[in-house]
Amino acid sequence: MSRKLTPCVTRLLMLLISLTLMSVSIFAQSQATSGDIEGRVLDPNGAVIPGVTVTATNQATGLEKSATTDEDGNYRLILLPPGAYSLKTSAPSGFQSASLTNVSVTVGSKTPLEINLPLAGAANVTVDVTTDAPIVETTRTSVSSTINQKAIENLPINGRNYQDFATLTPGVVIDRTRGGDISVGGQKGTLNNLQVDGVDNNNTFFGQAFGRGGVRPPYQFSEESVQEFQVNQNGFSAEFGRAGGAVINVVTRSGTNEFHGGLFEYFRDESLNANDPALKGQQARDFQAGRRLNNNKRPPSQINQFGGRIGGPIVKNRAFFFFTYDVQRQTLPNPVDAPNLFAQPAATQALLIPKLNPYSIGRDQGVFLGKGDFTLNNNNQLSIRFNHQDFTGKNNETTGLLNAEEHSGNSLVQSATFSGTLASTLSSSVVNEFRFQFGRDKEPGEANSTDPEALINTGGGNLAIGRNNFSPRETTIKRWQFIDNLSYVRGRSNFKFGVDLNFDRIFNFFPGLFSGSYTFQAVTIAAGGGFPAATYANGYQAFAANFNPAAAPSASSYSQAFAGEGTSGGTTFPNSSDYAFYAQDDWRVTPKLTLNLGVRYDYQKLACPPVQNPD
Repeated sequence: MSRKLTPCVTRLLMLLISLTLMSVSIFAQSQATSGDIEGRVLDPNGAVIPGVTVTATNQATGLEKSATTDEDGNYRLILLPPGAYSLKTSAPSGFQSASLTNVSVTVGSKTPLEINLPLAGAANVTVDVTTDAPIVETTRTSVSSTINQKAIENLPINGRNYQDFATLTPGVVIDRTRGGDISVGGQKGTLNNLQVDGVDNNNTFFGQAFGRGGVRPPYQFSEESVQEFQVNQNGFSAEFGRAGGAVINVVTRSGTNEFHGGLFEYFRDESLNANDPALKGQQARDFQAGRRLNNNKRPPSQINQFGGRIGGPIVKNRAFFFFTYDVQRQTLPNPVDAPNLFAQPAATQALLIPKLNPYSIGRDQGVFLGKGDFTLNNNNQLSIRFNHQDFTGKNNETTGLLNAEEHSGNSLVQSATFSGTLASTLSSSVVNEFRFQFGRDKEPGEANSTDPEALINTGGGNLAIGRNNFSPRETTIKRWQFIDNLSYVRGRSNFKFGVDLNFDRIFNFFPGLFSGSYTFQAVTIAAGGGFPAATYANGYQAFAANFNPAAAPSASSYSQAFAGEGTSGGTTFPNSSDYAFYAQDDWRVTPKLTLNLGVRYDYQKLACPPVQNPD
């Protein structure tokens, strides 16, 4: 006897099948701030040895972690901070202990390492593990690349934005559609998820990084403070979400048992540069028109970057500090070139020339980072980090040959993040990670004028004077984030469970066209209102007519926005709350076969607008 399934039961079965297929999808455990060492312990004949204790010691900080091989000889040393490690085993009956040095662990890596124990009575041997050739991680299937500290310290970079190093990864380029973004695998930069020290570093309003490095400010974190980072392109762990592109994991530097530091300065002056072609052209036209300039003198143009770092022990093997300070001072010229202006009547020139002087763009920034790492006891390690960014971009809101200084304004950015990680070893097989973050990204913009915006068609583009239509403005994000990950090693499985709660409270003031905007271009005005008919051949003539009491009003168009009923006008609060839960298992079925299984659930709650479209 057969029974027909109801639609409800059918949908439930389809859902369960979908979840099962998702969980069998290839994921890989790829920690945001740490890596693993795993493998087997073997005798000289290749047979496994159970019950051997393997201890890994960080060669720079003295941090120790241990694991014991199971009945199949497998061991896993998990959640190891990036760095070089020495490994030593216990000496079971009939065997000697083994020692290995310079075992490299990078962020998100699973370093495979088989250890061979010599027989009792054989000569002691210490193996130096070199990593000149890339290590094949046989238990991971994700496509990822790691930019290590050596590359960050030694490769040249223009602007000192560490994210540009990601372009060393295959399939990664600078996103040409929006400045400051990185395109991975052809995806838009807004689809990436950037994490620093395991916590969210994305500006959820603009879809870019906190502090919007590379857009107006040059960077949020100093290049000096970055130890390494990993670009995960696909197949990444269920631990990571909120990404349609790549997941980029960044780890900041820490102090070690030795004091290390450094200073740097980079300076460039206008005396080393050729004159700007646009400025030379403007000066030539001014000379032909009888205006006197400064003998073709180069305008001020300077870049000065300087700073330093220092790190070392507070208490050897137990407490460490690291501090960086990075400053950038930049002055750039902005000539203003209004095409066809000197072909206009003298009265028109007299109206506009005082507004079109060349001006300087200033971009001044200071960032500093302080970090402390502490071994509270044998089972608990605490790391805390504070980073602050202060950027002032004078005349940086709108720039270009057709933007007068009064149409620009100052771009300001003040970002601060305070985060921490507590790693607790609860037992020989259970480790818990708790992370938190409190952050603020404040980005106001100031106006240079109170006059309404006016766009004048010059025949070669629109000349912009008056206040730009979106200033003054401000977008401020306040963030609270809490993450907890529990790792459990049992037999051939490495389980991991986690929860990620991320709350953004956003204040956004963007006036748009609330102050109004005029556009002047060629236009014919019919007689009326006591004014005669008039024809203006270009935007200059239409603009100048406004200052003639006998002429008809000549603006070709005027736009202005008004607050809708029940709204707050240019002020909005697009708050966001993210909830994520995941579970995963790296199951080593045989020494040559590992299944990476995972499932993740994400829920985002967005603030609803106060007024809904009735349609």
